[in-house]
Amino acid sequence: MRSRRPRSPLLAAFLALAIGTVLSACTAFGGASSPTVGSHSTTAPSPSATASPRTVTAAAIGDSIAIGYGVPASDAWPLLAADRLGWTLNDFAESGAGFTVPGLNTHTFDDQVSAVIRLHPDVVIVGATRNDVSAATPALDRAARAALHRLRDALPHARIIGVSALWGSDPAPAQVPVISRTVREAVLDVGGSWVELGQPFEGHPGLLISDQVHPTVEGQRLIAGAVVRAIDAERSDH
Repeated sequence: MRSRRPRSPLLAAFLALAIGTVLSACTAFGGASSPTVGSHSTTAPSPSATASPRTVTAAAIGDSIAIGYGVPASDAWPLLAADRLGWTLNDFAESGAGFTVPGLNTHTFDDQVSAVIRLHPDVVIVGATRNDVSAATPALDRAARAALHRLRDALPHARIIGVSALWGSDPAPAQVPVISRTVREAVLDVGGSWVELGQPFEGHPGLLISDQVHPTVEGQRLIAGAVVRAIDAERSDH
């Protein structure tokens, strides 16, 4: 599992104190508009400090593309997207995994759901995967719906964002858009939203490493940018 916390900006506090006249050995601060610090004055009470907004926590469910196979760990697209959005993110994606197939560590997406539930994040990103290409569509539909309904039941207030399946530089087989449609319906069925990426790497081998399946750093950034734009567009519509 990989995780990312957003960079924390430096906070600067500026306090202007207007010093008035010393009366009876007590120092008073002149001007009703100047707040006092550490004072019990009733004429100019100190305003309450505004609490910083809580950082959004997120988790990713996905495959080797979502875990950033072939690139530095920090360049996996879910981590890049979270960084741009100011979220913290735990990436539970696993190479070879899908809704219907176990990954290199024997975990399916349903197992990743279990890990996400234990984390209890605000946002869950679910990436449909080419790894389900050999599954019969009804079997994929059952597995996706079961996993996502379990996720929703455990995290009733979480925001669930589905992302379409990616292929590579060659034209995607006919089953790949079927995978995306099937997972999309399961995501929408639990009140989630959907990001359709299409096939941005088709005909662009330079955006993929030598296996022509997994994105380069530039390719990962391309995915992250598309996901962030879709999320921002959805937020602006509400």
